[in-house]
This record gives sequence, structure tokens and C-alpha cells, in this order.
Amino acid sequence: MTKTKEIKIIEKDYLKELEKIKSTLSSNQAKAMVVVNSAIIMSYYEIGTIINQQKQWGNKFLTKLALYLKDYHGMSLANLKRMSLFTKNFSYDEISSQPVSQIPWGTI
Repeated sequence: MTKTKEIKIIEKDYLKELEKIKSTLSSNQAKAMVVVNSAIIMSYYEIGTIINQQKQWGNKFLTKLALYLKDYHGMSLANLKRMSLFTKNFSYDEISSQPVSQIPWGTI
């Protein structure tokens, strides 16, 4: 076998293996996103539950909470209100047992 043919065979095998690696990475990244997304949605549901248990008319609970959580990504006053509404509109069983946990938070 000539050196050129050997190089072509090696390149062909290399490209085939590279595609396998890329496919593995893509597949596992997608799986990881589903798990992370599910955990985030459950966290938002739990936060909404806590908010609904604590807020009362006029106690400024949400405003204070947003102020103290400002260093955490996504914990704005508007998002905290959404978490509260999210918890009011869905039961825990609906969230935990349905594929709704795989839906991006922005859609909910």
C-alpha cells in the first residue's frame, strides 16, 4: 500500500470516528438539557409555592424577595410573580408526572 492510500484510509477512519464523537456529544448535551430544564422548572414551582404561602396583601414580600435575590439570575420581580402564577395554575402532580417538565420555562 502506498503512503497516499494509507493517509486516505486514516483520514477516512478519523472522520468516521469524529462524526461518532460529535453525535455522542450532541445526544448527551440534549439529554443533559432535559434534566437541567426539569430541575429548574421544579425549582421555580417550589419558589412559587413558598411565595404563595408567604405573600399577603400589602406586606411587600415579593418586592423584598426580588431585592434580596437580585444577584441570582432570573429572580426579578416579574419572574417571581410568574413563579407565583405558575404554582397557582398547576398542581405538583401535573408538573412532576407530565412531560411539562421538559418544556422550556419561557413557554410556560
